[in-house]
Amino acid sequence: MENYRLVSVKIKGFRGFPEQAGEREFRFDQACTLIVGAQGGGKSSTLNAIEWCLFGKDVANKSATKIEERKNWLVKNQSSRETTVEVIFEGNGEILKVYRSDRKRRGNPKFYYQINNGLCHEDEAELRVLLGVELSDYMSCVYLHQETISALLIQEPKERKNALDRLMGLTDWRNLLDGIKRAKAQEEFKKVDQEFGQIISKIETAKAIKENDLGLAEEEAIFHDIPLSQLSLNGAKAICQGVENAVENFAKDYGLLVPSLPKYQTSDDLERFVDAAKEAIKQLRNAQPDWERQKELLNQQSELNRLKANVETKVMELNQKENEIHQLEAQYGMLPEILAKKNKIEQEELPAKQESINSINNRAGIIIETLKFLKSVQEYQAQNCPVCSTPINPVQLRQELESWQQDMALQLKPIQKEIRALETAVEEFQRLIKTLERLQRERLDKDKGLQQAKNAIAVALETEINDSAHALALLNQAITEVDQELARIRTAVEQSNQRIDSIDQDLENIKRIITVLRYRQEVDNLFSIQDCPEYKEVEAAKADLEAFCDRLLTIGEAVQEVLGNSAKEKIDATRAAISSIYRQLAHRSDFPDIEIDPDKYEVMAVGYGESEVALRLLNKGDINCAALSIFLALATSEQLTHNIGFMVLDDPSQNLDPVHKERLAQVLDQVLEKKQLIIATSEDDFVEQLSFKLTKPNKLYRLGQWTPTRGPTIEANG
Repeated sequence: MENYRLVSVKIKGFRGFPEQAGEREFRFDQACTLIVGAQGGGKSSTLNAIEWCLFGKDVANKSATKIEERKNWLVKNQSSRETTVEVIFEGNGEILKVYRSDRKRRGNPKFYYQINNGLCHEDEAELRVLLGVELSDYMSCVYLHQETISALLIQEPKERKNALDRLMGLTDWRNLLDGIKRAKAQEEFKKVDQEFGQIISKIETAKAIKENDLGLAEEEAIFHDIPLSQLSLNGAKAICQGVENAVENFAKDYGLLVPSLPKYQTSDDLERFVDAAKEAIKQLRNAQPDWERQKELLNQQSELNRLKANVETKVMELNQKENEIHQLEAQYGMLPEILAKKNKIEQEELPAKQESINSINNRAGIIIETLKFLKSVQEYQAQNCPVCSTPINPVQLRQELESWQQDMALQLKPIQKEIRALETAVEEFQRLIKTLERLQRERLDKDKGLQQAKNAIAVALETEINDSAHALALLNQAITEVDQELARIRTAVEQSNQRIDSIDQDLENIKRIITVLRYRQEVDNLFSIQDCPEYKEVEAAKADLEAFCDRLLTIGEAVQEVLGNSAKEKIDATRAAISSIYRQLAHRSDFPDIEIDPDKYEVMAVGYGESEVALRLLNKGDINCAALSIFLALATSEQLTHNIGFMVLDDPSQNLDPVHKERLAQVLDQVLEKKQLIIATSEDDFVEQLSFKLTKPNKLYRLGQWTPTRGPTIEANG
């Protein structure tokens, strides 16, 4: 089968190619196409556009591509509204066109492929079947990235195995084996087996618990005098019949409506019967005449006792107020007497005392003025009285006046004391008057309250009331009559309640039998679980799962053997090619060869009968040579399973010195015998070596200065 080769790529709005610059086209009409330019100039965008057109959004995923820089990778050019890529392939006598856009336009799908301009197919999976390649295979077998080189030699063994499997076309086998391992069927079966065992354990535990509950329920029933022989549906039905008869007889005896009770033929009927019968006897209890009369008498008794307590309280409160008034009157006299005493003090005694003080104060004022005059006269100087012109001795007169002043002060003190006593007496009389007036008002209120209480009794007893004693006597007589009738009614109610209580006890016994029957059914159900079809199905499914796990284990071992044998075969088949390319690239004298250990998937450096892990002794350039050798040898192997007839090399000469670059150019000329090459590089010396070493026609695109609005300039040669 002829593999598909690249014909052209048209790009617009993808990463380094802004939409404003229009559609940019690259044609791959030679065996080798070189895309040359500085870093950041659009080379990788050209290569990445091909894989995005084929595989879509997965190319912007680090886990899908195994390329670190693809984390948070942007596909669309930042200044563009839409991204479109069209790739044309040729192979098997067909022209294959693949188109992808990040926007869906009316009438045009976002993705489609055509063969010979025929129908548009939108199924991406079908395209991958047609090309025989998935993204993971493309990133290992077709597209050489520096991180692919790292995966072949430097990454963890798992990543190295994945990379080598893809290169050798063993991805499906590896995925199948990994899928079997990830399924962890044996572990899952152990979990299922444990869960099944737990189910059995729970069933046995539930059996023990329910059997214990059943035993306790039976003991409870026997304790309440239910014979063991009656712990059955028929026994419960017999008690139901007795309850039904008792309810009917009770209703008829008291002239009440006979309640309608449900049937009780099955176990499910019993609970409904009990609930309905409970409600029926509740209604009968409340509706019986003696019960109603008892409630009336109890209410009447409560009301009479309340009226009695009320009138007794009112009498007590009135007596208390009268006693307080009598005590005050006995001590201080009647209110008019107290008012007369108060008025006499205020109108006679206090004014007289005040007059005496005023007389003394008037004389004292004259004496004070005279003393002031005498103090202004010189001692021992005779003077005439300014009033009567009688000669006076100032010293002698001052002494006499001062003596009089002292006498008047002594006269004032007892009078002032008497006045204070009289004022205190007036205040006491005023307080007493207010107290008596308040008590008399309160006595009137209490008397009015007592009258209202007596009126309430008169209304209740429908008779006239003379006084408090009469009211209490009538109340006591009425209360005695009610008590006597209540005693009679209580006896009748107790007798009817005993009949109802007996019915209620029968209903409780039915409930106890229901509990026993329910536990028996639950025990029977638990014992029948392992015989039911569902349990048998689960048991059979567990056996099927166990057999499946055994088969899966056998398949996994077979896949492991096939994978190992296939890897050995392909490694053996490409051993010479890998060694040949490595010899041409590295030219090491101590370890001239490399080979892949098919068991450990380690790349080994080999020399003169010795081998060592390549990573331990090779320098950076030789490691790159080893990785390139493996990639190129396996990617050009005749045993490849995909239908891609080209290889994409992104900066393959990185970390190589000039001599290695020259040798790599010569090796790539040999690769052109089998594959179309698209090579991107920023190293002019490598381009120069390719121009010397490549013997087949080649074409060169030189990408110049890049700007945000037009992207890179593009010059085509060849």
